[in-house]
Amino acid sequence: MVSEGRIVFLTGNPGDGKTYIIRALKEQLGNIYIETDLNMLTDEELVGVLEQINLCYLQGRACVVAANEFPFHKLISQCRKEYPKLYSDIMAVKKNILVYGNQTVELKRICIVDLNERNLLDKDRCIIKQVLDRFAELLQPYCGSNAVLAENVKALTNELVQQQILNIFSLIAMSGEHFVIRDILGTLSYMLIACTSAENEAHGRYYDALFTGNNDLMSFAVQFDPVLLSHPAWDEKLWNGEITEGWQLDSPTLWPIQLTGENFSVEDAVQLFKSIKRKFFFENIFAKELVTLQPQYYSECIEVLVKIKQDSHRIKRRLIRSMNRLCLSADTEGELLRAWTVHSYDLSRTAGAAVSTRCIAADDLELVSPEPVNWLKEMEFVPDCVVMRSKKRPEVKLEIDMDLLRRLIMIDHGYPASLLSTQYEQLISQFVQALCAANVAKDYADGHMLIANRHEGSYKRLRIEGNKYYLGSGEDY
Repeated sequence: MVSEGRIVFLTGNPGDGKTYIIRALKEQLGNIYIETDLNMLTDEELVGVLEQINLCYLQGRACVVAANEFPFHKLISQCRKEYPKLYSDIMAVKKNILVYGNQTVELKRICIVDLNERNLLDKDRCIIKQVLDRFAELLQPYCGSNAVLAENVKALTNELVQQQILNIFSLIAMSGEHFVIRDILGTLSYMLIACTSAENEAHGRYYDALFTGNNDLMSFAVQFDPVLLSHPAWDEKLWNGEITEGWQLDSPTLWPIQLTGENFSVEDAVQLFKSIKRKFFFENIFAKELVTLQPQYYSECIEVLVKIKQDSHRIKRRLIRSMNRLCLSADTEGELLRAWTVHSYDLSRTAGAAVSTRCIAADDLELVSPEPVNWLKEMEFVPDCVVMRSKKRPEVKLEIDMDLLRRLIMIDHGYPASLLSTQYEQLISQFVQALCAANVAKDYADGHMLIANRHEGSYKRLRIEGNKYYLGSGEDY
C-alpha cells in the first residue's frame, strides 16, 4: 500500500501489534511520514499530525499512522472541521472496507486496516505453530538448567501436541472474542516458562499452565480444559493407572489411585488426575476421541463460515428452523420464518400463548458474510458474523455474531430455548418485525393462522370458512 502512495491508518486495541508492524517493515517503508502512537500527543500536536497527513494526501505521498480507536476517532473529528475532502474519503473507506458480495466504491488513496478484524488463532493462519517453534528455538540453550522446561520445549515441538494445541485455539477462535497479539504471545510463552517461577512450580507443565494462567486468553481457554470432557471409561483408566500405551513422550509415573491411601488426601489425588488427563489429551494418540467431546457448536461455527457460499441453502434453513424454535420449541419449519405475536407486556416472563398470521419465505432471504474489498484481498481477515437479510430490501438485516450463531446451533441440536436469555428471542423478533414492516412477509395460504401454546411447545392451525371455524393440527382439518 505504501508503494502505491496510500495513506494508511492502522487501528486497533493496545497490544494488537500496530507499532510492531511498523517497526518490522521500517526498512521497506523508507522516508515516508510515520506516526506510531497518537495516544502520546496533545490536542495541539494532533493538529500538526493531521496537517502532515493532509499534505501527503494532496501531494500523492504515502504515510502511515497507528492509532488506538479513541485517538483515531478524535483525529477524524478534527479532520471533519479542517479538511473536509480528506474527511469525506476517510468516511467512504470506513463504510466500504467490508462488503457483502459486491464492491460499491473503489478508493485507492486512503486505507484503514483495523487489526480488530483479524483472527490469529485460526489454525489455518499458522501463527501459533510458528511462535511455538520460535520460542522453543530461543529456549533451547536454557533447557539444561531446568528439567521441566526441557520437557515443555520437547513436547511443544511434537506433532501430536501441536495439533491438539491448534484444536484448542481453533475453538477459541470461533468465540467471536478478539484477543490481541500481546495476549497470544503471553499465553504461549507462559505455557513454556511457567515452570521457571517458584510460585508456579506446581503447574509448570505446559498442559497445566495453559489453563491456570490469568490473562484474557487463558481465562477464556478454561472452558475448553480437557478436564471438563467427561469420558467415564478413559477417566477410570486414568485414575487407576491402566493406560500404559499410546504415549508419545513419557508416561506418568504416579497415578491418582496411589494417592488415596491413609497418608494422602482425595484432593491431592483429584489434582493429579486433572494434570494427567490434560497430559493424556495432548500427548496420547488415543485422546483424539476426546476432541469430539468439545462443544460441538463451536466447531460447527467454523463449518458455517467456511461453507456459507457453497452450502448457503442448507445453512439458511437450519438457522431459520432454530429461529422459529426460539418462540416455539417443537417447531420444525425451515422453509418459512414465522412472525409471532405474543400478548404480554411483561418481558420478565415467557408469554404462554402466541399467534402467527404471517411468515417470510426462506427463498426471500439470503445469507451473506462480510469480506474485504478487492484491494484488501491479501490482508488477513476472518469474518466474525454472518448476515441474514431480505433479497428485495437488503437494508433489512440481522447480524448473527458468533454468540448468536452458537446459540442457534445449540437449539438445532435440541438445547431448550427456554433456558437461554430472552435477549435472543427479542433480537429475532425485532428482525422479523422489520421484515413485516418492509412488506417482505406474506399471509399463510388460504388465510390460515397458527395459535401456539408455548408452555407445551405445541400449536394448532385455525381456518375460517363458510362462517365456521376449523381448528386442527394437520393439513386436512
